Amino acid sequence: MSQWLASQDDAVDISQPPTDRELSQSELWQAIQSLARRGLVEKVQLGARSLFLLNPVFKAYIKCR
Repeated sequence: MSQWLASQDDAVDISQPPTDRELSQSELWQAIQSLARRGLVEKVQLGARSLFLLNPVFKAYIKCR
């Protein structure tokens, strides 16, 4: 999931994740919450929608792995 987020250039709406993901919607939400607790993902409000963006340092780390 982190790799998918790291591959995105803009903040993403997790209500429409890629269809090839291996996590259920609830598991995806738990993963996002876990990343947020650690300060690794940022929540961006766009009107009524919540979008998520990886921390740039963490994103670079994931891309290098």
